[in-house]
Amino acid sequence: MKFTKAVFVLIAASLAFLAVGCAARQTVKPDVTAEPTLSATVEESTPVATPTAVPGAKYVVKKGDTLWGISSMGKIYQDPFQWPLLFKANRDQVADPDIIEVGQELDVKEGLTTSEKEDAIQKAKDTPPYKPHTAPRKALPLKY
Repeated sequence: MKFTKAVFVLIAASLAFLAVGCAARQTVKPDVTAEPTLSATVEESTPVATPTAVPGAKYVVKKGDTLWGISSMGKIYQDPFQWPLLFKANRDQVADPDIIEVGQELDVKEGLTTSEKEDAIQKAKDTPPYKPHTAPRKALPLKY
């Protein structure tokens, strides 16, 4: 009887975990950009002002990546709950934290304060469970 009860509790806990899901689960669109072609003509280049770099590192999105997974990497933030930091740093190219694309070059800010990290962790915890969608949402559930 104890064994049956333990199995029932284990199954119920597993189902509850799976039902909640992961708020940072994301759909990655396939890379459909055309390969660049080389031109045989050579033109004089005009010097172009380069934008000021944001202090931090860069990460190029690979197939299957999510902000949750990227933020948990050892060279990034080592904490999956800090994915809102990646989203906030890349709002110019990421409209929805659930949808990132292969080949995107994400900024990874360094030197964050404890307050910024705690705020991101709280926002990750407050984010509702993931619901599949293929287009960016018009209104996000939180103000990241």
